[in-house]
Amino acid sequence: MPLKGKNYVFAQPTLIAEIEFRGWTDDGNLRHASYKGLREIQDNAAVYELG
Repeated sequence: MPLKGKNYVFAQPTLIAEIEFRGWTDDGNLRHASYKGLREIQDNAAVYELG
């Protein structure tokens, strides 16, 4: 789908949140999730895209 308009700027996200959770539900949601904070260092931690 092409975007209509002018002056779009696309940026790569640079923040990684640390989330603790118990597991995944059958429909793909996190079970008992809690936000722990932002990671200062981007290391090789497991990164998941939720969509």
